[in-house]
Amino acid sequence: MTMAKSEPNAESARKQTARTRSREDPEVRRKSLIQATMRSIAKYGFSGTTVENICAEAQVSRGMINHYFDTKEELLRQSYRELCDEWAFHTQQMVMNTYSEPEDRLRAFIRVCFGPTLFKPEYLGIWVGYWSVIAKSPDLRRLHRETYKQDRDTYQALFELAGQKRGCEINARRAAISLIGLIDGLWLEWGLDPKGFSPKEAEDACLDFLAKTLA
Repeated sequence: MTMAKSEPNAESARKQTARTRSREDPEVRRKSLIQATMRSIAKYGFSGTTVENICAEAQVSRGMINHYFDTKEELLRQSYRELCDEWAFHTQQMVMNTYSEPEDRLRAFIRVCFGPTLFKPEYLGIWVGYWSVIAKSPDLRRLHRETYKQDRDTYQALFELAGQKRGCEINARRAAISLIGLIDGLWLEWGLDPKGFSPKEAEDACLDFLAKTLA
């Protein structure tokens, strides 16, 4: 007579999950905690992102967070660094590797900023959560300045090259600052009210600015 196999109970499932996590690479675990922190900020805002909420998102105990990060502030700082790195990858590395002409690169930057990968409520929610506290945190402010400077320098260089190719004089620094400000403003406004305008309208507004600047 063959005995039927019993379904694993909750305790055995928990132990199996723990064993699986114990075999994960440490960097994979750190990454999962960082991503859980981002999801928590998107859901609860920066002030509502408690260690308990992060643990719930990552499905780990508080001890796991303490093992990989000395403080909650360090985890938040590393999460913002990861967010900035993701932004640089999508808006700069991919664009620069795909397009060669400066105007094409500027247009591609704009399209990526308002494309489905980045321009979505949960992703904007993470940025807005961090933006709300950057002025109060020296570490986050430093990271923000690095990211902003990288974007501004890249846009400025492209505006300079585009102006040279067209044979027109452009205040490249001012154009770069203006375009970044326009993108950030549209991001913030759409994050507050996604029904206010469509992603295509936001993209077209920035493309109009680009066309007038290069005219």
